[in-house]
Amino acid sequence: MRTAVCAAAVLCACLAPAAHAQSSITLYGIIDNGIAYTNSVASSIHAKGASRWSMATGFGSGDRWGFYGREDLGGGMAAVFRLESGFSGINGTSSQGGRLFGRQAYVGLSSDRYGTVTLGRQYDFTFDYVAVLMSWLQFGSIYGAHIGDVDDSFQTFRLNNTVKYEVSPFSGLKLGALYGFSNQAAGENGAGFANNRAYAFGLDYLRGPMHIVASYLELSNPSAGLATSTNPGGTVGDEYSGSTSIFYNAGFVERQRIYALGGGYAFGPATLNVIVTDTHLDYRGAHHLRVDNYEINGRYQVTPALTAGLGYIFTNGDGYTGSGAASFATGDHPKWHQVNAGVSYLLSKRTDLHFSAVYQRLAGDASVVAINVFGPAGEGRNSQLALLAGFRHRF
Repeated sequence: MRTAVCAAAVLCACLAPAAHAQSSITLYGIIDNGIAYTNSVASSIHAKGASRWSMATGFGSGDRWGFYGREDLGGGMAAVFRLESGFSGINGTSSQGGRLFGRQAYVGLSSDRYGTVTLGRQYDFTFDYVAVLMSWLQFGSIYGAHIGDVDDSFQTFRLNNTVKYEVSPFSGLKLGALYGFSNQAAGENGAGFANNRAYAFGLDYLRGPMHIVASYLELSNPSAGLATSTNPGGTVGDEYSGSTSIFYNAGFVERQRIYALGGGYAFGPATLNVIVTDTHLDYRGAHHLRVDNYEINGRYQVTPALTAGLGYIFTNGDGYTGSGAASFATGDHPKWHQVNAGVSYLLSKRTDLHFSAVYQRLAGDASVVAINVFGPAGEGRNSQLALLAGFRHRF
C-alpha cells in the first residue's frame, strides 16, 4: 500500500507541471506615496481657500493591486480574466467608491486570429488608446488630467456591465468596440434599455516612431448612476460626481459624447504628442455645453534612468447658460490654461523617484479653478498650483 501511495504521489508530481504549464496567474501592483504642496485648496467652490502641505498618494500611477490570468485552450484560443483593486497608499482604504475590484473586473476569451472579447467592469478607449499620449500619463501625475475630467481620459468613472471587443487586423493596428448595458427593465419617464447605457469605439495605430489614436464614447443618462437618481445599477455608477467634476455637478446630464484624436512621434530620445478631445454635454432642460481640450506635450529621455517632460493644455467651453453653469462660469465662454511638468528618476526597473508640478489658470468666463483630485482653489482664486514629490514601486 505504501509503495502504491508513493508511486501515485510521484506520478501526480510529474504530471502537475504539464497540466498547469499552459495556465498562468500574475499578481501585480503599484504603490506611490509622497508629499504635496498646494497654494490654495478649499472644501467647495464657494469656500475660502488656503495653502496646504499634505501627504498624498497615486502621483504618477493610481495605487493598485490585481490578478491577471490566462489559460491556453488550444487552437490559438485562451480564457483571460483580470481583477484589479484600487486603494490609498497613505491610509489603506479602498478607492473607486469602496469597490473591492473597482479599477477593473472582467473575464473573456482571446483568439490569436479573431481578437478578444471581455465582459465586466472595464475602461473605455479614451483611456485605453488616447490617454497614453497625455502628459499626466507620459511623465506627470494624476493631478495633471484635464479640468473636470470632462473627457474621462483620467477615468473618473469606469464602465460597468460592458461587453468589449478588440481585434488587430494587421501588425500595429488595434480596433475596438464596447457596449455597456443599463440593466434596467422598461418603465415610465425614460427608464429602460437606454437609461444609463454606453457604447464606444477606438483605434490605435503604432508603426515605428509614429503613433495615431482615436476614440468615441457616448453615454445615455449617465447622471442616473448617482445613488439618489434613477438607475445606480447602470453602466455609470456613483463615481460620476466628485469634488472636481465641475461639469457633471452642474446638472443632470442626459447625454454625453466624447470624441478624441491624438498623434505622437518619436525623434530618438524625444517624443512629441498632440491630443484633441471634444466633449458634448446635454443637460436636462434643453441646455448644452461643449468643452474642447487641446494638449501638446513633449518628453525627453535624458539618460536611461532620467526622464523629463512638459505639457500645455488649453480648455475651451461654450454654450451652457443654465442655472448650474454658475458653478464654473459667469458666462457661456469659460476657458482654462494648464501647464504640467514632470521628472522621474529610476532607481531600478521597478522603483523610481518622481517630481511634478501642475499650474492651472482660468480665463474668459470661467469662475473656478480645480486641479484634478485635489479640489477647487476656492472663491476669488483665479489660479492654482500643486507641487508634488513621490516614491513609486511596482511589483
